[in-house]
Amino acid sequence: MRAICHREGLLSACQLASAAIPTRDIKPILKNLKAIAGDGRCTLMATDLELGIRLDVQGLTIQEPGEAILPASRLIAILREARDAELSIEADPSSCVIRGASLEFELLSEDPSQFPDVPTFNEEKYHEITAGSLREMIRRTIFATADDQGRYSMTGVMWELEDGVARLVATDGKRLAIAQGTATSWAATRRRAKCRWCRRRR
Repeated sequence: MRAICHREGLLSACQLASAAIPTRDIKPILKNLKAIAGDGRCTLMATDLELGIRLDVQGLTIQEPGEAILPASRLIAILREARDAELSIEADPSSCVIRGASLEFELLSEDPSQFPDVPTFNEEKYHEITAGSLREMIRRTIFATADDQGRYSMTGVMWELEDGVARLVATDGKRLAIAQGTATSWAATRRRAKCRWCRRRR
């Protein structure tokens, strides 16, 4: 794999994808990001075997398609400290080379085929919600989740999705937080598309 990227854009993408990198030692390869370059785009993947992130990176020029394992912590540190606006990344199963006008780093890599697959979402039934609304709903509920790992069912936030509503609920047994927002269901999306098609036919 060989690509030229904008440093700041790649840094933001790596930092976002790294949220799925496990904090505990599960498998050494999970401390990395997997990059798949091809068809004019590059996809970053990370997983802790419970949470998975697939992220399309914008602003990359793919010179040679392929797959690569990128050492997450070292790559983020390099991108954060570098001052070049553009960097080139060349990777194979044994190494990852990062070059700029004033720098060059060579990092050890691994075989991309050993990285667990992060499946794509192909289900037809889904809801869409704006990022800002979802962020606010999470902020209003996450404080009420339990810290005690023994109460596993209360350490997360429950989601309820109905026709046009998304509802988040969290409790630790003492506090209860509920946040509600607007969500567009797949059925409503299909109805609108059908109505537009009908109008065109008429």
